[in-house]
Amino acid sequence: MKKFGIPILTAFVILLLVFLHQLSILQEKPDESWSRTVDLNVAARDNQMFTQKEDDQTTLYFSGDPVRKVTVNEQLEVETEDLSYAVPEGYSFYVDDQQAIYKNKDALVYSNNDKEETIVENIEGLNASDNGIVAWSRHQLYFITPEGTIESATKISPYIKSAVLTEDGKALLYVQTDAMNQFFTLEQSADPELVYETALSSGELFSNLQAIYTDKGLVFTYTAFATRQGTRIVNTYYGESVEGKMADVNLLKISNTETGDDFTKPNYFSLNEINGEPHLLFSANGEISPKREVISIYEATQQNDEWVAFRRSTSEELSIRPVSVSESSVIWIDKEKSGYVLHGSTTSPDVVKSSNATTGQDLKTALFYTFTAIVGMFAMLAFSFGFLILPAVGLMYLYFANTTAIEQDKKWVEWAIVLLCVGSQMIFLPSILDGPFQYLAPSYLTFQGAAYVWPIIIFLASFIISRLGQDQEWTILQRTSYQLGLNLGILIFLLGPYIL
Repeated sequence: MKKFGIPILTAFVILLLVFLHQLSILQEKPDESWSRTVDLNVAARDNQMFTQKEDDQTTLYFSGDPVRKVTVNEQLEVETEDLSYAVPEGYSFYVDDQQAIYKNKDALVYSNNDKEETIVENIEGLNASDNGIVAWSRHQLYFITPEGTIESATKISPYIKSAVLTEDGKALLYVQTDAMNQFFTLEQSADPELVYETALSSGELFSNLQAIYTDKGLVFTYTAFATRQGTRIVNTYYGESVEGKMADVNLLKISNTETGDDFTKPNYFSLNEINGEPHLLFSANGEISPKREVISIYEATQQNDEWVAFRRSTSEELSIRPVSVSESSVIWIDKEKSGYVLHGSTTSPDVVKSSNATTGQDLKTALFYTFTAIVGMFAMLAFSFGFLILPAVGLMYLYFANTTAIEQDKKWVEWAIVLLCVGSQMIFLPSILDGPFQYLAPSYLTFQGAAYVWPIIIFLASFIISRLGQDQEWTILQRTSYQLGLNLGILIFLLGPYIL
């Protein structure tokens, strides 16, 4: 019983260590002062939403029938309510507790108490924020009040492609001429002022225009999409216009503080002003553990004129549409199998503490990744056959040159064969444990000289277990085979999960 029971118990203990390592990875926070991802238990049919920000909370309105109102504070406490309005999915819209404004086909519609009326026809676009509402046709820009009245209409000769309102009531327009992309600022009842222009490039599309005012002046971002030689290119640009002067616009490069590399395809940008400085929230592909990459939420700030980003989400799902609740809280949408679900992260001490608690989902996920680690064990099993070459050569030599030692069960035979195996491990393990192993494995397996220390530790453990489990009537070859099997078994279970 002991010869099988003790090895099985040893394997179980090692697998438990693998499980605990996977669990510790899952429970890592995105930043020391930020909580893990918190599920806000709010589902949405569409990821299109309208946002209103206050000092200590943010209200989200999700399109649909009916519109769903979700209020989230800095502690990620949530209140939900269904309003008496239906807003078509897939468009920008404005809504509050009394009224809604949205685009229906090519008409701008105002809804109040189940009554709908058309504000203006032939509308190509609408942008609504808590700063106000703008709508546009090809050559006409409209400033709209929340009550559905047109404050002003301005004729623009270039083709209007997009527009946004800043908090001081100015509009930033993106327009196209036959040869140029142009950006104008526009106040009601005033002439537009050019702040930036760039040559029109065939097949290039601009989108996701955003603008705010900071201590630096007007700040705006936009994303350019293009296909070149079959490759889709996505670039986001960042511009600053000081005191109404022409803007300085550059390709937005953001460094990932976790890797030191620049993000390749950041998306879903949200431009915010916090304490007079611009902040960016966005989605990008990044590592949430040594083996797993996912689209996560990041927050970027400027440090020494360079943009650096810190991860804010720990979700294993696709995370998009980040929204800043405050400088210490962020919410976003995770695209799960069941649909869109609201999540968040905060620096609130109570939430940070509660998010550290181990959940049932943590245990299930850690168990799943523990079983997937068995794949690496098969790789180590293949390597382990190489560790048997020297022992096999030594055993063959003894069979031909010193058969008497084997027949008389000389103890030094077992020591010689086993030590040849340990020597082989010390020779080849340093190269095997280089590369991915160094960042996949826990720290107790990756210290300096681990490839030489662990063969000795494994040898001592296998020696002790073999002496406890072996049958006294076994021959020297049976005892040697048993100890070698234990040695390689411990090696496979201990190091194998982190090879691939």
